[in-house]
Amino acid sequence: MNFAEAVQGTPELAECLRAGLQALGSNRRKISVDSTRNLTGSVDIDACLTRRYPNAPRWDYAFGYKDRVYYVEVHQGRTGEMANVIGKLDWLRQWRARSATNLEGLKHRSTYHWISTGRIDSAFAKNNRYRRILRQKSIFGPDPILNADVVL
Repeated sequence: MNFAEAVQGTPELAECLRAGLQALGSNRRKISVDSTRNLTGSVDIDACLTRRYPNAPRWDYAFGYKDRVYYVEVHQGRTGEMANVIGKLDWLRQWRARSATNLEGLKHRSTYHWISTGRIDSAFAKNNRYRRILRQKSIFGPDPILNADVVL
């Protein structure tokens, strides 16, 4: 099963699948891929689930590329926002296990990325304790852009 099939098989997201990176709107410029032909679709998880889970810390986006799933949170790159991003990932994982079992089945082919809306705090220098905490949670970033081909 690929990303698009998993989304189409998830009733809460099925109507929200968009071609390429269209679901990311203006944030699609923060994503780099070598071959747009290998994109299998995208979903604005936050917008799609806001009515059903209005008070939940919803994750922003997901997209499929080269048989992988990339979950993307676009958020300020500040150390004070780390707990918010981790909370959003925890919610995403719980929601996916409960309501998106097709996507849950692709978790071994999934990565999680924090993309900054602006300047990234210098405290996130490579290999420091903040990055280690994020890596323990399987979160890449914060980074200014996501180059999906480098993650492969």
